[in-house]
Amino acid sequence: MFVILVGSLGVFLIVLMASFWQRPILAPMLAAPSHYLDDQAGLVSPAFAAAKSQYIEHLSRTMKIAQLNIVILPRVPGGSVDDFTIRAATAWKLGAAGVDNGLVLFVFRDERVLRLEVGYGLEAVLPDVVANRLLSEQIVPAFSQGHYEAGIEDFLAALNQTLEASKAAANRAAPSAAMLAFVWNVIRNAPRMAAQTLGILRAADPRTRIIAALSAGLVMALLARALIAAITGILAGVVALLQLPSRLMASPTLSSLDRAVFREQFAIKNCFIRPPPVMVSLVQELHLSDILNALYILIGLAAAIALVFVNSSILIGGLGHFGGAGVTLGWAASLP
Repeated sequence: MFVILVGSLGVFLIVLMASFWQRPILAPMLAAPSHYLDDQAGLVSPAFAAAKSQYIEHLSRTMKIAQLNIVILPRVPGGSVDDFTIRAATAWKLGAAGVDNGLVLFVFRDERVLRLEVGYGLEAVLPDVVANRLLSEQIVPAFSQGHYEAGIEDFLAALNQTLEASKAAANRAAPSAAMLAFVWNVIRNAPRMAAQTLGILRAADPRTRIIAALSAGLVMALLARALIAAITGILAGVVALLQLPSRLMASPTLSSLDRAVFREQFAIKNCFIRPPPVMVSLVQELHLSDILNALYILIGLAAAIALVFVNSSILIGGLGHFGGAGVTLGWAASLP
């Protein structure tokens, strides 16, 4: 029950932050990619896009050298290719905080142009000459023949080999890298999530809107109760923590503690029978259970947010940084 309350509280906090947080949006600018392979131009089959999106996510998480995204658009939304891609990559901030290992391959169908944007942390691993070779030798020949899926396959295989053979392979991101940053990223992206949800509801029929409103009201009522319980527990822990020094000084258990009694109670054979009475008394006198409960709630909130959204591609971006490194290449039109 407590886990459900904690999870509900996490979702409620995200929605609550969405009501108060205003994030500046670059205009015009596309929303961050919704999948690791986000094909908005119909260049590849939906089945291939879905399979490769899962593969790229798996590759990024297991390799831990680079987080790759492939964004396929019908045309350049505005301005030059390089201008758009650096603004987009900078706005989306793909990659992990601290290591800046984002890597974005842009494909513009109508212009037949490729652009590989390289995050700060990968500029030494993928200098322009290496990035150029990856595109010119793996993607361009296949794309020029109209073999788009094969080109992407070849690129992914060559990129994986290049990264695994690089010095960065010895300095992989830790599995728990930037967990707090990820949780904050979830909260920070709440306005975008809320905006997308509202957009879907606006486009829905009246019946769907009514059902959604009733469901939201019920969920909000449950979340309100969870929020009250969580805040109460956290405040009790904070108060207990602030009063801990004075309670330590005034503890009758500590002032009357006898060394022989302490050794007897904490003997292994006695600990298996029952908790040491000294420990039980200290927990009660110092209100340690309130402190531990507050810590458990906070950890539960972070874990709930991470577990709910760790595989959500809507929250891919928001952590890494780009400086404009990368290469731009075109491919010839395929013969009929």
